[in-house]
Amino acid sequence: MPTKVLIASEDMEVHQLLCDVLEINFRNVKIEKALSTQSFWTKLSSADGEKPWNLIFLCLDYITEEPDGFFERLKAANPEALEKVIITGYASDFEVCDEDIRKLHFLPKPFSLDKFEEIAKAVRNGNV
Repeated sequence: MPTKVLIASEDMEVHQLLCDVLEINFRNVKIEKALSTQSFWTKLSSADGEKPWNLIFLCLDYITEEPDGFFERLKAANPEALEKVIITGYASDFEVCDEDIRKLHFLPKPFSLDKFEEIAKAVRNGNV
């Protein structure tokens, strides 16, 4: 069964990098892209009967676009997703996020391939 991944970022270079690294680490992977916050919320809350996301890479910019209530909206849209979200961004920007957001998994930029693999596999397998 493929690892189902959602990448939420407006930056196509981020998408390409994450796609490349995911295909190396997970060989059998199904990747979907959300190129806007609207697309992210639509894909996250869609009830199409498919298996839920194994990993969700969320650009920190999406959170800073709507900082008030983002965590609550995420929880309401898909409570199971909270365990699968990996926020990507710069540590200095992440530190100023509210406490609930800082409880989510974080992959600081720039990241090493080893760190990426460690976090992604731990989150996918529920070992965090």
